[in-house]
Amino acid sequence: MEENESVEVVQRLASPQARLGAYLVDIGLGIVTLIIGWLIWSFFTWQTGQTPAKRLMKQVVVDAKTGEPFTWTRMLLREAAVKWAAGGIASTASNGITFVIDSLFVFRDDRKTVHDMIVQSKVIQL
Repeated sequence: MEENESVEVVQRLASPQARLGAYLVDIGLGIVTLIIGWLIWSFFTWQTGQTPAKRLMKQVVVDAKTGEPFTWTRMLLREAAVKWAAGGIASTASNGITFVIDSLFVFRDDRKTVHDMIVQSKVIQL
């Protein structure tokens, strides 16, 4: 291989079913650990672009353009600011309709939810 040639790594998007599974595992872990354990575990897994469930399900949140795993700071923005705060406020104001719409976006060809589009992420399967 020439020195200037680059090897393109193909990243396989996580399926809608796999993403739903990770979401349900995150909820289950949150309930079992009374949220506290999930939050503590998250502070460690976010540095690799994962939530606790994404770690268990072998999924990674990556930058949609570069394919690089999200940093801890970007995961905090994605999870806390966009999904929990903004998503929670919008869902409360719309009686849950925005949550359903956000979730249904995972069935698009690019499998990006609304919160993925806002933070420019995608979820890949390892």
